[in-house]
Amino acid sequence: MTLPLRYLPWTARAARRAMRSTLAAAALAAALTAAAADDYPNQPIRLIVPAAAGTGLDLDARPIAQKIAELLRQPVLIENRPGAGGIVALEAAARAAPDGYTLVWGGMPFAVLPYLHRKLPYDSDRDFVPITQLQRLPMVLTVHPSVGANSVAELIAMAKARPGAITFASQGHGSTVHLAGELFMAVTGTDLKHVPYGTQSPFIDLAGGHVMVMFSGIAPVIGNVNAGKLKALAVSSRERVGVIRDVPTFIEAGVPAYDAWAWNGLFAPRGTPVAIVAQLNAVAAKAVHSPEVKERMLRFGGEPVGSRPEEFDAFIRVEGAKWGKLIHDDKLQLD
Repeated sequence: MTLPLRYLPWTARAARRAMRSTLAAAALAAALTAAAADDYPNQPIRLIVPAAAGTGLDLDARPIAQKIAELLRQPVLIENRPGAGGIVALEAAARAAPDGYTLVWGGMPFAVLPYLHRKLPYDSDRDFVPITQLQRLPMVLTVHPSVGANSVAELIAMAKARPGAITFASQGHGSTVHLAGELFMAVTGTDLKHVPYGTQSPFIDLAGGHVMVMFSGIAPVIGNVNAGKLKALAVSSRERVGVIRDVPTFIEAGVPAYDAWAWNGLFAPRGTPVAIVAQLNAVAAKAVHSPEVKERMLRFGGEPVGSRPEEFDAFIRVEGAKWGKLIHDDKLQLD
């Protein structure tokens, strides 16, 4: 038998009132969230990009951001936050209000930074919600003509004959380009010497022959490949890429285990309303599959994705485990 409220002990009455207050507050919060989602977006959206203006990631982000802005009918303003391999941008996004008006552009570093650093100023799981994977781009192996290698097999033979004599460049320790080179060494049993460039671009030195090898996206090297200043030996896509149609895949080159891709996607601060995340997911997927954006991606071997949030989350965990093992096995931790 349930007694009327006035006959219950004081503690029970207090508990009942507290429960009612909690339920009322939850209902109010849900109503406010729904109202905010219905009205979204009603102001410009800030997209934090972990790269300087005019550089690779920034150039990838801008056409997608522009298309999202067209679809949402609100400006998407890019805020460039380079530094610390992406940590600066991710920390800024983690501290932003979870209202859908701050997003962050994240790539492979998002998945690997927790393995490279024992302590970060944010928590990847606690502070972010994945929206969608936007695209993935193959890595291309290029060498300076002075190396003398005309195929992957020849490069492997040279590297095994002279361990540590062949240099490969990257933008810095723990970067996508660095890890791509480390994976090549792991699957081929070779020993190349890593030359990290940090804030200085390595592409000029690569074309000048100051470093011998690089594993990178296609866009930064295609001009020098076409000019004969670099040789492209293999690309990590499943099929050949139109812009470098004469370059074989790593599968064709006899290294099927080499599976290194650059990728990027959108994240929001944890706590962003589910309805807003769903809206952003649908709009971003539509943006990357729009003819003008898709054509630009395909030109450099990229593949538009537009996955669901849960699919993107699962992908990130697989990527983290894969690269985390390499980082652990090769002792690549930075601190």
